[in-house]
Amino acid sequence: MDVRGKKVLVTGGAGFVGSHLVDSLVALDCDVAVLDELSMGAEENLAQARRNGNVSLVRGSVEDESLIRHLIVGQQRTVIFHLASLNLLGSIADPRRDLLVSVLGTLNLLQAMRESPLDPVMVFSSTGSVYGEPEYQPQDERHPLEPVSPYGVSKLAAEKYVLLWHKLFGVKTVALRYHSVYGPRQNYGPNGGVVSIFAHRVLNGLAPVIEGAGDEERCFTYVEDVVRANLLAAETEVAWGGVYNIGTTETISIRGLANLVLELCHSTLQPTSAPRRVGNVAVFRPDISKADRTLGYRPTVPLMTGLRRTTAWLIQTGRAPAPADPSVPRED
Repeated sequence: MDVRGKKVLVTGGAGFVGSHLVDSLVALDCDVAVLDELSMGAEENLAQARRNGNVSLVRGSVEDESLIRHLIVGQQRTVIFHLASLNLLGSIADPRRDLLVSVLGTLNLLQAMRESPLDPVMVFSSTGSVYGEPEYQPQDERHPLEPVSPYGVSKLAAEKYVLLWHKLFGVKTVALRYHSVYGPRQNYGPNGGVVSIFAHRVLNGLAPVIEGAGDEERCFTYVEDVVRANLLAAETEVAWGGVYNIGTTETISIRGLANLVLELCHSTLQPTSAPRRVGNVAVFRPDISKADRTLGYRPTVPLMTGLRRTTAWLIQTGRAPAPADPSVPRED
């Protein structure tokens, strides 16, 4: 199936990953409806897409069954990218809301898809947090699923519904397990991503704060690669009914990341320490070979390139001052 020119619904589309996806859909001449309650996303993230294409913003929640039915059946949307969710910290602070958004919201979408005569396809945004602590590495899609956070539990439950509805009712679905996505527009506040938090602090003359020993390993996936994975999943019919790791083969420790950001910004600051967060997994090292074989997904943005782009965005948008050396950071 070709996404180009289709009527598309993006839940959570005013958020970090969602807004980048909307930009790409606009470039494909899609008619895009964005559903977002703007608790984590921001309307400004859609400014570029709304200038360049046909994008409507509907302020609401995936918990609203009648609204979901209207957007999918009433507006005849044929492609759905489901990104609406809380994050790890949000799930710990309010596990009930996390459950409602991730599980009930997903079920509302699936039921509306069954009612639609247009037989739409859904790409569901899951997470590597469904695995929990690794029993072996790299973690492929057959790894045991033992999440250690409410976020991981709710995503796993929603993912099970997504795959079951394909098996029982033939609903066209596919699930992508993201791993540590980062890039421009990512939240750099207390509930944000570690890359944007580190970069924002260092550029503003503050030391990066490492929670725990800093030896936790991550593969940081640039948002551009995640967007491409979504488009590939929507268009690859043999992938429907499956689940795929989306990440990179490049891993680094949290302390190593902090040092890389300090080096990039020519900072002499030293990282400081704080207690490790509840629900954090020690190692995320995914096997992405299934996504490579089936979707044709291969990450294209190395970590240092992505870090340069992220810090450049912080500076260009006035969220942080430029470092003393005017040559750093710059966008490749």
